[in-house]
Formats: sequence, structure tokens, C-alpha cells
Amino acid sequence: MRIAPSPTPDDSAATSPSDVDAELDAAADAEADAAADDGVVDHADSTAQPPAAPSDTGAFDRALVVVHGMGNAYRSQILLEWAEPLLSRMDWLARDRVIGAADRHGVAIHESDLSGDLPIITATVRSPGPRAQAAGAPAEDDDDVVQRIAIIEARWSESFVPMSRGQIFQWAVVFMWRMIRRVLGLFLGTMVLVPWYTLVRHWNKPPGAPRKLPKGVDLVIDTVRLAVCSIAFAVTWMFLVLLALVLTPILPLISPLLLIPWFKNVAQGFIDGIIESIGDVAAWKERPVRASAMRLVVRDALTRAKELVGDDGDVHLFAHSQGAAVATLALFEELRPSDYNVSRLTTVGAAVVLLGRDRWLGRPDEYKPVSDWLKRNAEADAHRGVKWANYWAIWDPFSAGPIADTATGRRERWRNAYFPGRSTAQGPEEHAVHNTSQPFLDHSVYFQNTIQVVEPTARHLLGPEFPPAPVAVAQVENLLSVIDKKSLGINMLAAVVIAAILPGLPGVYAAFATLASWVAGAIGFMIGVFPGGQDVAEAVPATIAAASFVTDPDGLNPWSWLIASGFTLAVLIWLNQRLSTVTRRSREWDRCPIEPRHWLVLSSIPRAAYVAGAVICAWFAIFAWSRPPLEWLVASAVILLIVAVFVFVEPLYAPVPVIVPARTDDDAANTLALAGIPAPMKLRDAVATDGFQKDLAARRRLLSPQGWRAEVWAGWFHDWPKSAEAPAPEAVATTD
Repeated sequence: MRIAPSPTPDDSAATSPSDVDAELDAAADAEADAAADDGVVDHADSTAQPPAAPSDTGAFDRALVVVHGMGNAYRSQILLEWAEPLLSRMDWLARDRVIGAADRHGVAIHESDLSGDLPIITATVRSPGPRAQAAGAPAEDDDDVVQRIAIIEARWSESFVPMSRGQIFQWAVVFMWRMIRRVLGLFLGTMVLVPWYTLVRHWNKPPGAPRKLPKGVDLVIDTVRLAVCSIAFAVTWMFLVLLALVLTPILPLISPLLLIPWFKNVAQGFIDGIIESIGDVAAWKERPVRASAMRLVVRDALTRAKELVGDDGDVHLFAHSQGAAVATLALFEELRPSDYNVSRLTTVGAAVVLLGRDRWLGRPDEYKPVSDWLKRNAEADAHRGVKWANYWAIWDPFSAGPIADTATGRRERWRNAYFPGRSTAQGPEEHAVHNTSQPFLDHSVYFQNTIQVVEPTARHLLGPEFPPAPVAVAQVENLLSVIDKKSLGINMLAAVVIAAILPGLPGVYAAFATLASWVAGAIGFMIGVFPGGQDVAEAVPATIAAASFVTDPDGLNPWSWLIASGFTLAVLIWLNQRLSTVTRRSREWDRCPIEPRHWLVLSSIPRAAYVAGAVICAWFAIFAWSRPPLEWLVASAVILLIVAVFVFVEPLYAPVPVIVPARTDDDAANTLALAGIPAPMKLRDAVATDGFQKDLAARRRLLSPQGWRAEVWAGWFHDWPKSAEAPAPEAVATTD
């Protein structure tokens, strides 16, 4: 990090400031074009642009090495997957007017080599300096802080020879049962133990202690939640165990079956996809030589990163899924982190505990990553220890929770994520996050979790000098993000209920068949228009008749029902995703503040519509399919209404995970880490704090919405543009 412009030459840089200033005007336009082409818009004024940072030794303040997870990753895939959201968020943070940003601040991309031997992206981040941060208004150029950042990838997926299909599938039987046990343990905690612990804590809360709801209401909600979630877990347990029982005899036979021509033609593509996903996992566990080749890629990337930052810069290692197991073992067992200037390790969806280390025949398959981490930190000096943060989604089956050396320690740290208490288990800083609230999807979308994963990582890259968000503001954003993701999952479940029932209701399939007839007729019309085909009068009826399995109003059967349900589910999922994207973007990216209660009301409208649709479909199904007596019909309506109310309010009152501080064998460090984690607050308490109210008031004064969506929000909630404050003359002078 340096303050720009630097009054003296920077010995760690490849070029001197005077040389850079001479090149600045000629490079400005090219830098702006490169930034726009690479997905990050450079808003800075060209006359105040930072220099293009060369890819030479010591030219950067910080380097990030990203390591991909299991599967056949193509060149630059993991680099783009994480560099784009991280640079976008750093640009967003650096241009925050509340901390005194002006138009010259933000990200400028200098190099985006995505096809070289070692893909790399280099950028400069210019942010407000101490004077601007203190005043909350732009200062002169000499106050600016400039961070030079390089991002490189460690792609190990082509560094080894894959195992044969037969070897992989034989290994997969044992590994499958181990993974299912861990998945069921995670789901047991998330679906059963969290509701149970919540019920007990609410019931045992002493008289006079603050409550969100009366004790009786808490008891009803907690009991219903526990019952529903226990039933859901039982269904999930049966499905996964039955699936494993079916696959156990089948997996070893898949490779011989490929010798049959017709089976190979049908299943070859699907099986090759499975091999690409789990083949490298098998090689990691069963072939130590190939596992060493994977770790060598990480070492080479760290070597290059050390060259880029020189002796004074910092290297951050960021690893996902299997890449976390590869990177952790390489960093803490084979390398000395201080030799590579590694100051921070971030793991997301980490399969460290699931995969462990490579297994040599005749050796115990024992791996203690936390002990290795603590040992390396003890060997380093006070300024070269590695800070480790682990992010795991609550529905991610591969990470399956926190990292510790023992099962007891993992359970303790998992419980502390929901119910903070006395902790003795050692481990990294744990972040339980909400990605999509959908099992088997959470593992691959960490890079889309802006608030809980991307922003903390971006702030680490910006360095400790960058001003942190007020505690209350950060906690409000986290709580709203959790509510949003829980709503996304509830809407998905409601969409499944609607899609499964709706086509079978009287008259509904006839309407669907009519719509399908219109679509088929339009296709037939287009066929008849083109020369050489049938006449339109013949083509339209022929096309409708060819699709009679979905166009016949009286032709409802299991297959047509399945097709109609699939179409309905696709539409509902698409609509759910679009609505979620709009509400999430308005909160995370549009610089238009909104009070949480207003956002909660607006974001609850889609959830109410989906839940109401599911309840109405279920009630009409009971009425149409079973024709019960009136009293049973009324009773079913009351029960469905109670369930609907519970499902609707559940995202607002369910427990929200908190950060579990890192715990080592150093009591002083443990105390410091615990002090650095703010105490969790309820949403209404966080909103009422002076920190949140001052931040909201400052953003209203500086309101300058960008884009029609932000302008609409500003007009609704802040009477914009009438409420916009005229910029101060000195602020205008610094940005011209």
C-alpha cells in the first residue's frame, strides 16, 4: 500500500513515480478501455489515473492466489469466477461517498492475461485517504490510498494422469458412504438440532429477559418448526440411504457394463461427467504421487505471487472445495507460509475434513489440519502468522460445517455458530453463510454471496487501512441477507408444491393444453410459411396433432402431468430467481439506502404470493380429489392456514449464524480474536443504534442514484431528487 502520489521513489516498484507520471497520459485511454472490457467500469478521471502496474518483482502490495475445487476446470475459470465479483466489490467500496470518495476513486484494471501459462489479472484500487475518511468528503489527490493488487490462479486439474473408470467407481463406494454420513450429520444439525436448541433456549429464558415474541407464541412456532423439520429430515435420511443402498452394487459394475455397445452409447456422456467430477478426488485420496503433483501447482503459484509482492507485500491464498484440501496440506505441511509471505488463508466450501490427506498404503489415514496450522504459526515471527477464515454454507454437503481436528471439536464449533458459548476446540475463524438455502446448490455459488463472502474477502484485499463498515450496518446487512436467502428457499419449496398439484386440478390442465396448442400452432404456422414445406392450413393441425400428448385437453396422464408440472416449475423458479435478483441488487449494489422495515415488507410480497399459491393449490386438491365433508374441509383450511403463517414468518425469526472466532493455543490471541468479533444484535436493536442511523442519514444526504432502478427506489423512499443535497463547492473542485 502507498499514498499516491508518493513523495519518494518506491524501491519495491519496477518503475519510479516520475517515470510513471511521464507515461500516465498516454496510458489513460488504454486503461479505461481495458477496464470496461474486463467487466469493471473505470469511473476515475483520466487526469488522476494511477499508473499501469507492471507484472515485475515487488510491483504489488498484495497478491491473491485462487485455487479451484473438484472437477475439470478450464484455464482462467476459477480466476474469472472470483476476480470479477471481488474487483467489482472493491470498486463499489472504494467509491463509497460516505467515506469521502470522488469520481477518481475505484478500480483500474491494467492486465488481464487469461490465456497465458499462468493467468493473471492486475489492478490498482484508488480509495479515499485519512483526511477524506475523517471528513466524509473528498480531499486532494495526495490523500488518496493506492493498492496494487495481482490475482493469479492455481489450476491443478490437468497436473496428473486420471485413474481408470473401474478404479474410480470401486473407490467411490466407500467414499459415498463416508460423504453421506457427513451430509446426514450436517442436515441433522441444521434441520433438527437448531430448532431443538432454539426451543429449549426460548423456554428456559429467565423472566424479564427480552423476547421477540411472547413465550407461548415462541413455543408454538418452535414446536411446529421442530416437527416439520424433523419430518423433512426423516424423508431426506430415507432418500439418501436408499440411494446409497441402490448405488453400492451398481457402481463397481459400471465400468464392465460400458463394454456393452448399446449401454455405452446411452450412458457414456453421463458417466464421463461423473468421472470429471470425482476422478480427481479419487486420485487425491488414493494416489500420493498424483496428489503431490496437485500440490506442486499451488506451490508454483505461491512462488510467483511472492515474486509479484516482493519482501514487503502480502500474499493471500483462497481455495474452494477440494482445492482447500490441496492448498491446506501444501501450505501447512510441505511449505513454510512465511517464506511466501502468506498472511491469510480463506477457504470456502472446504472439503478439508471430508478429503483429508493423501493415503499411503500401510500408513494411518490421519490428518490434523488445525494442528499443522498452529505449528506453522508458532514457527513464524509475530508478523508472519497465517490468519485462517473458513466459510461454509449451512446446506453445503461437501464442506459439511466447521474445520477442527476432532469430531467433537467440529460439533462444538458448529453449535457456537448458532448459539455462542464457551469454546475449547481449536480451529480457524468460522463463517456459517447462506448461499441459496438449497441443498446441493450451495456448494458452487459462494462467489455470488456478495454480503457474507465476497465483501469480507474484498475488504481483506483492501487492507487494514481501509475503513471498516460500522458494526450495526454490517449486522443489518447480514441479517437482511439471511432473510433474503431463506425466502429464496421457501419460495422454491412452495414452487415445487404448486407445480406438483396445479396440473391435476379440474380445468387447469385444459388451460395448459390450450396454451400448448397455441404454441404448437405457431410452430406449425412457421413451418408452413417457409418454402418447400406443407401449406399453413395443413401444417398447423399436423403440428398440434403431433404434440397431442400435451395439446389434448382430455389427455391428462402421468406423462402429460409430469410435462405440465415441469413447465410450471421452470416458470416459477425463473420468476423466483428474477424477483430475488431485483430485491438483492437493490440492497447490495444500488447506492440507495432503504430502511429495513420497508425492504422487509417489499421482499415479503413474493414470499407471500408463493406460500399462498401453495396453500390454495393444496386446499383445492383436497376438495377436488377427496370430496371430504364440510367440517373436514374447514379443518383442513385452518391447518393449512396455520402452516402458511408459520412458513411465511419463519425466515424472520429463525436463528441466524454468527462468526465463531479463531481459537489457537495462545490465550492472549484467543482473547484478541474474541474481542474482534462484535456481539450479535437483533435486527430492531441494530437499526436503532446511532451507528446505523448516522450512516443512513449520511447516505440520504449524499444520495445520487445511478440507473433507473435506483432512481425509482430513491423517489419512493426519499423524495428524490427534491431531497438531494447540492454538492459543496470544494467537493466539486476536487472531482473536476
